[in-house]
Amino acid sequence: MTDTPYRIVTAFEDGSLRQANFDNARLVWPTFMLHDIMGDYFADLFTVPELSKYQFAFIEDKTERIILMGNSIPLRFDGELSELPDKGWDWGIEKGVLDSRAGIEPNMVMAIQIMIPPDGRGKGLSVHGVTAMRKIASGHGFSDLIAPVRPNMKSKYPLVPFEKYIYWTNGERLPFDPWMRVHARMGAKIIKPAHHSMLIHGPIADWEEWTDMKFPESGEYVIDGALNPISIDVEENKGVYHEPNVWMHHRL
Repeated sequence: MTDTPYRIVTAFEDGSLRQANFDNARLVWPTFMLHDIMGDYFADLFTVPELSKYQFAFIEDKTERIILMGNSIPLRFDGELSELPDKGWDWGIEKGVLDSRAGIEPNMVMAIQIMIPPDGRGKGLSVHGVTAMRKIASGHGFSDLIAPVRPNMKSKYPLVPFEKYIYWTNGERLPFDPWMRVHARMGAKIIKPAHHSMLIHGPIADWEEWTDMKFPESGEYVIDGALNPISIDVEENKGVYHEPNVWMHHRL
């Protein structure tokens, strides 16, 4: 990618990417998604030297502006890919950080996210982001990249069963969902759904602040940006959202 108008920098090379990563998350994701239970582990991605090599940014040459950020993490998984846990994203972040702290040798890399600010979308950067993530993983000697992919367009179809949506196809027999399609065009294969990939919960007042909605009674609610409805329990004063992802596998 030497002819691209940007350079790739890792957090190992530039410690300021930690704050930039958090700033970009606020731009890219719905507010409620910033409150996943694994948030406390994110600091290790940037403060542990070995993990910081897997966090990267595209910095535009002309403006010195970050136009893409990517996160991934090495971890140890010795089972069959069909046995990957239902708690995909949450499991992978916790597993990778705890493996690192325990000195357990990883044997694969898990994609965490690729973030493109709104003004940078529609320019094909997503393909370059996945390519960079693959190159970083293979450059460190890994042959497998697993990804709990968030099929973003599912938010427009929140009532469609997830296990049906991920197998919808377009006229080219590629995934209907654009983000899944990016991975598929690069050779990634669908493994299975991860129905409880990300857990977000909190008091009803927090959910009302995050969503700019009111929840006057218990039940299931459709909210902007969520792939499935959230569950509100007024008596327990809590809202719970289980984000579904789909496990995909890149053989590097």
